[in-house]
Amino acid sequence: MIKKVSETDSQLLAMIHKRCFNDNWSSQAFWEMLSQDVFFGFLSMEKEAQGFILGKMIYDEVEIITFCVLPEFRNRGIGKMLVDEVHNHAQNHFVEKIFLEVSEDNVIAEKMYENFGYVKISRRRGYYCTRKSSSDALVMQKSIR
Repeated sequence: MIKKVSETDSQLLAMIHKRCFNDNWSSQAFWEMLSQDVFFGFLSMEKEAQGFILGKMIYDEVEIITFCVLPEFRNRGIGKMLVDEVHNHAQNHFVEKIFLEVSEDNVIAEKMYENFGYVKISRRRGYYCTRKSSSDALVMQKSIR
């Protein structure tokens, strides 16, 4: 089941994010984002949370801010369902383009986005930085209309 997220889901989103990313966000950060009208998201839940996607919509554009599926639920179509929800949301709100950034190291995600029709439009050098390394962000775009 896919449901819309709200501020009340902030702790759950932070827990999922922490399990999926080294540079994770706090429940307070999620609460602050989701309390603003421009942010929206979807959560995949069955017996337990499986993953979520969070976007930001301004005028006729959407940016996918973060997207993660817990490791034990990957390769089951959950990511596709979540991305489809964003696409449906965008179409229902007359959005023309969707943008996202993905680490050049995340080849699986990059290929998934390409399968959805996203194309690379630029690169942000050293965008993803940790104490041990850095990687570039690939900026990708999909036209909806």
